[in-house]
Amino acid sequence: MSEKNIPVVPMQTMQFSFDKQVAPVLTIHSGDEVIFMTEDANVSKITQESDVYDDFQKLLEAGGGCNPISGPVYVAEAKKGDYLAVEILSVKAGEERGGGYTALYPGLGALSSPFSIQDDLEPRTKICEMQGDEGIFKLHNQDKVIRFSLNRFIGTIGVAPKEDRRSAFQHGKDYCGNVDCPDIRQGVTVVLPCNVDGGLLSIGDVHGAQGDGEITGCALECRGEVRVRVSVLSAQQAQYADWPQVNCEQFIGSIICGGALNLSDQIRAGYVDLVKRMERYYGFDKLDAYQLLNLVGKVRIGQVCESEYSCVVKIDRSYLVPSER
Repeated sequence: MSEKNIPVVPMQTMQFSFDKQVAPVLTIHSGDEVIFMTEDANVSKITQESDVYDDFQKLLEAGGGCNPISGPVYVAEAKKGDYLAVEILSVKAGEERGGGYTALYPGLGALSSPFSIQDDLEPRTKICEMQGDEGIFKLHNQDKVIRFSLNRFIGTIGVAPKEDRRSAFQHGKDYCGNVDCPDIRQGVTVVLPCNVDGGLLSIGDVHGAQGDGEITGCALECRGEVRVRVSVLSAQQAQYADWPQVNCEQFIGSIICGGALNLSDQIRAGYVDLVKRMERYYGFDKLDAYQLLNLVGKVRIGQVCESEYSCVVKIDRSYLVPSER
């Protein structure tokens, strides 16, 4: 237990897959808070700039896998067919080491072949220190630095999948997973389907910062601490359509994590999901929802590495309450 008697999921519970057969490490009740302690994406095989890998496969072999998740947590009241509302109360990233790392691996990333920029690049690791809400990016072989804003968030969150075990490095519609969407941050609630009793919630892959697309395949990777409140919802309470959700006071959003779907189809799926939600739960005519989203909808890209596309499609809540002229 933590000092506030909040149960803690230790980092040592980390696994490399979402699996409905695995035993839970902790049982909580609906409405409880829980803290997840998380390992970095490459299980601490990169802690200094001399830790360089010229082949991502070598890094996988060194760590026994990548993108570990802590858990799973069993929610006592959750039954198959229910939903988990995971309210993200805080996300801490990089505090233990005073920062995080980002790395280049030849052949990995959105700008690899056929886009040519990575074809002949050397591997490189960069350690970025953190000072408050800023990260420090030191230019290579120079004494100059660039300060950038941190945006601490959860890269991987999910439940037990419907069918077979799924790698924590991947994602899917039925369980969510490794979506790397910066909107999954403090102050939002992620809504996930329960495919088994208890849900079996796991969290990992905390990032200190990431631009849209995670174009190198490696964000600012950190060990982390995530505090959440988990509540069980019925289908009606969840206001669910087809995809996991991310909602907050400012917007409602659909998390599109379709695995093999290309990015354009992921965006289309997100808008379809929002149209359904607006029609079913906010009183919109289907075509009104479609046209309004055309004018005010927004897309946040999580990943653009080949075969690992993800995004959040969202609409500001202010547009969901029509006003009279």
